[in-house]
Parts: sequence; structure tokens; C-alpha cells
Amino acid sequence: MIRKTSLICSAGLLLTVAGCNTSTDLSTSLSPSAAAKLAASMDASSSLGAADFGLGATVAIRAAGSGATVAATAPVAINKTFSVTKQCPQGGSVVIAGTIVGTGDQATRSLTVDATATRTDTGCAFQTDDGVITVNGTPNIAYTSHLTIVNGMLSGLQTQTHKGSFTWARGSGSPIPCVVDLASQYDPATRIATVKGTFCDKTINVTQTR
Repeated sequence: MIRKTSLICSAGLLLTVAGCNTSTDLSTSLSPSAAAKLAASMDASSSLGAADFGLGATVAIRAAGSGATVAATAPVAINKTFSVTKQCPQGGSVVIAGTIVGTGDQATRSLTVDATATRTDTGCAFQTDDGVITVNGTPNIAYTSHLTIVNGMLSGLQTQTHKGSFTWARGSGSPIPCVVDLASQYDPATRIATVKGTFCDKTINVTQTR
């Protein structure tokens, strides 16, 4: 997903959390609303675009293994590694590193790529309804994404998944393990984004309209 259309938490966020314990102990567990907000925030921080993949802000496509920009009108194959470091909203950083495969056409400014990567958080902090939560990868999260651009614009569903585990802490508290299995999608036609799955023992269903 490109940055302009990343799944950004907004005032229109609708949170639906099922199967939660209403007597959550905040010393060892996230509240339902905090878990939902943290899940959506982590998903948004993973949103990547053509520039993040090293393909250029204007979708200038390079042939696989080549350092030269392709001038031909025919689509070219893309197969390369990437590593992106992003700063987190309340401090710390996250690294997403892996590979992308797909095709691109510089003449039509079109691109279709699928990424398979690892997300590693280092002191990555987010504001939630339970206060600031700091996330560290232990070991890390497996990440996938699908990006399609046609004529320089998003086209069709843009998707991401996060599966794995990390630890979180509130203030100077001890780290607490969390298992995550999330899938998200953004539909540019309707401007609706969703994040669904399980996150720190909570069922997550976040819907937002950009």
C-alpha cells in the first residue's frame, strides 16, 4: 500500500471487539479498545509504497537485477530485496525487510508487486486508550503485502498480513508477550479500510473510511 492510502487511524475509526474479558487487568493485559487501536496503528505503520520498495515515487520501474531504468513500454519483471526503517509515533522504530516480486510498466506508471518480509520493532511506541504502549519484536512478525498501481493510482484491493509475536510494555512495566494474526485491506474505490484477526488474545475488527 502506498503511503497516501495507508490505513491511518482516524476520528472515523469504528471498533468492534468480540469475546473480550470486561474485567481486564491493565497490569498484564490490554483493554479491548487499546488492543484494537494498537493493532490498527501497527498495521498503518507497515503501509509501504513504491518509493519504500526502491522503485521511485513516480513508479519508475527497474528490471530485475538491473541498475538502469527501463525505457521500454513492455512490462518488466521485478524481483529484489528491500529494507525500510520507519520512526514510530511515540518513539522507537520498526524495520521491515524482505523481498518483492511482480511486474511494472514505466510508460503507463503501473505496478503490481507482492512483498514477503519480516517486521522487527525496537522500542516502537504508540498512543492507546491505555496510555503509551511500547512494542519490541520477540522474535518478530512475518509480514506480507500486495500493491497494485495503474496509471499512477491504486487499483483494486491493497492488502497486508501480520503473523507472529512481539512483547509490549506500559511505562517501565515488564514486557508482556502478544501473539498477532491480522489481515487488512484497503479498497480505493470505496475508501474503506479494515483490519481483522486476533491480537493479544482479542478479536479485532476495525473499519474506517478515509
